[in-house]
Amino acid sequence: MFNDIVLFLRNLSFIDYIFFFTVVFLIILVVSLIYFIRINEDIIEKEEEVTDPDNLQSIASAIKNDAKPITFTSYEKEQEDKAIISYDELVSNTGNYTFNYTSEDDKDGVSIKKFDLDNLISESAKKEEPKIEVHLFSLKREEEFLKALKELQKSLN
Repeated sequence: MFNDIVLFLRNLSFIDYIFFFTVVFLIILVVSLIYFIRINEDIIEKEEEVTDPDNLQSIASAIKNDAKPITFTSYEKEQEDKAIISYDELVSNTGNYTFNYTSEDDKDGVSIKKFDLDNLISESAKKEEPKIEVHLFSLKREEEFLKALKELQKSLN
């Protein structure tokens, strides 16, 4: 029996081998795709459809209701503490901004608004930034300082 199998394999041509391995590969591919589809059917949950996509309030509330608590690792907690602006500050500042428009047109039921590029955020949302005073060396004092540094460098060599 073993000799018959060896004889059969010797009689096959190169094209037969390619065809055989291609068919085996396609069978493996189809089986794995069916397996992944069955796994994903268990994971997919029923999604709520939003009837009015322009109603951002309902979308935000749906996201807030489905939100899962965030658990930080020790590294992420350390980075959050060292951050210039934290995640909580970002979340609390969302929705505090309103945009200024220069004009608004209605064409075929579509509202087209033109942004005021000079004043994107309305005045009520803007915060006053602290003014920082910067004092610079005078040119003469700067040249004296550079000379002193060069002399120091020469004396060290």
